[in-house]
Amino acid sequence: MRTWHAEHGWPAVAVELALMAALLAGGRRALRHGSRHRAPVLRALAELPQDERTVLFLRSFADDEGFARVQRGPVRDGPWAADTDTEEQQLREAVAPFGTMVALGRPKDRLPQVGAGRHYSSDEGWQAQVLAALERAALVLLACGPGRNLRWEVEQVVARDQPERLVLIVVRDAVQYASFREAMQDVFPKGLPSLDAEGEGNGRPEVVVDGPDTYIKDAVWFDADWTPHLTPLGAADPEVEVIWLIDRLAWVRSAFPLAIRPVFRRAGLDPPGLPPGRMSRPRAVKVAVPLIALAWAGFLAMPQAGGTNGLPTLLVFVGLPMGGLLMRTWFGGQVAMGFVKIFSGIFAVLLCLAPLLPDASQRTLGFLPLGLALAAGVLLLSRQDVRRWKASGAYRSGRAEPS
Repeated sequence: MRTWHAEHGWPAVAVELALMAALLAGGRRALRHGSRHRAPVLRALAELPQDERTVLFLRSFADDEGFARVQRGPVRDGPWAADTDTEEQQLREAVAPFGTMVALGRPKDRLPQVGAGRHYSSDEGWQAQVLAALERAALVLLACGPGRNLRWEVEQVVARDQPERLVLIVVRDAVQYASFREAMQDVFPKGLPSLDAEGEGNGRPEVVVDGPDTYIKDAVWFDADWTPHLTPLGAADPEVEVIWLIDRLAWVRSAFPLAIRPVFRRAGLDPPGLPPGRMSRPRAVKVAVPLIALAWAGFLAMPQAGGTNGLPTLLVFVGLPMGGLLMRTWFGGQVAMGFVKIFSGIFAVLLCLAPLLPDASQRTLGFLPLGLALAAGVLLLSRQDVRRWKASGAYRSGRAEPS
C-alpha cells in the first residue's frame, strides 16, 4: 500500500475515494433492491383481519417512481448520508399510529415497491378492493396525481363524508397539484386550496424549517365541514417548536406527521416520537446527569489526568464546558445532551481501555470505574423515555389544547 501511494501520490488517493464512494452507493442500491424481495404482498384488501387498523394509500401508478425515491443527504456528507428508506417507507412510518399502510399494486410491477403492503388485483376487481379498504380505513392518504386519473377514488372518498380521515399529499411539483386541483375542485364540498396562497392571514403556515428536495411536498387535511388546510412540510406550528422535532436526514418520516398533527389529535393519537404534552423529568436523567458529573470530576481530580499543575487547565477547557452541557442536559437541552453523550461515550471507551494497554501502570486501574460510570450514564440518556421527554420540550406551553 505504501509503495502504491509513493508511486502514484494523490491520484491513488483519488482512485481509492472514488472506489469507496462507488461501493457505498452500490451498497445502498443493493439494500433497497433486496428489501423489495421481502416486501409483503397481500392476498386481498377485503380479507385483512378485522381487528387490524389500516391506512389506505391511494395514488396514481405514475407516482410510484417518485415515492420510491430515496432522500439524498447534504452534499458535504456525500450522497449516502441520509436515510436509506424510500419516501414511501418513511411515509408508512410517519402514519404508523393509525395502522398498517396498504395499497393496490401496479400490475406491471416485477417486484413490489417497499412501503405499503400491496395487493395485486385484476382489472375487474380492483374497485371492489378499494371500496372494502375504504370502509375500514382509519386514515386515507391520497396523493394528488395528474389530471383526472384518480377521479373515481376521490368521488368514493368524498361520498363517505369522513373528511377528518382524509389527507391529500401534494407531490412532485406545483404543476401536478394545479392539474389535480383543476380536475377535482368540483368534487370537494369546499374546494381545494391553491399553492399560491402564501403569507399571513391566508391560512397557510409559514415554513420555518427548510428541507431537502423530496417528492412529497405538502399535506392537505380537512375540518369536519370539509374546510381544507394546506400545510407544507416544515411549517410552523402554534403549539410546537417543530425545529426541535424534524430530522432533515429523514425528512418525510419526521416532518409529515407534524404537518398533519391536527389529524392525529382528533383521532386521539400522537405523532411518532411526540407525547401529548410536556413530561416531567424522567428518573433516568436524574441518575445519569449526577453520575456523569461525578465521573468527570473524578477523572479531572486524578493525578494521572494531568497532575496538580495541569488541573486548572483541565478545569477551564474540560470541566467548565462539560458542566455547562450537563446543566443544559438537566433541563432537556437536545443539542447539549447530544454532546454529553458523544464526549462521555468516547471517554468511556478510552478510560475502560486504558488499563488494558501494554504499558499501563497500576494507577490506570482507577480509570476503569470512571469509564463504566460514564458508559452507564450514556446508556441511561439513550432510553426511550428520555427521548420522549426531550421531544415533549418542543411544546410552547405545558400541554396541547384539544381542538
